[in-house]
Amino acid sequence: MSEERRAARRHVLWIPVQVETGEDTQLAISRNISLSGVLVIVGASLDIGQRVTLTLSVPEAGERVLGGEIVRVDENAEDPDGLWRYKVAVAFDEDVEDLVPTFERLEKAQP
Repeated sequence: MSEERRAARRHVLWIPVQVETGEDTQLAISRNISLSGVLVIVGASLDIGQRVTLTLSVPEAGERVLGGEIVRVDENAEDPDGLWRYKVAVAFDEDVEDLVPTFERLEKAQP
């Protein structure tokens, strides 16, 4: 049996995210999000350890700009040749506890 390594509850939410690396900007979509990080799907691979600036477009809360670091990159088996070829996990520089109630409401409202 494996141990749960996540420190924060994940909310399954599909929200638009802009990922800026300093060199370029990619549009992404979140797969899940917590107070300490987000898993997004993107078209081009990024590097583990790379610093990024994320702009989250959170319904009810507006845009939120956050710094972070890429901690995991995987191929997206659900779309290996499509627009969303990679899954990228980003750890936020600071927790977004104030957004957790919004994440919870949005997650519950999904069909």
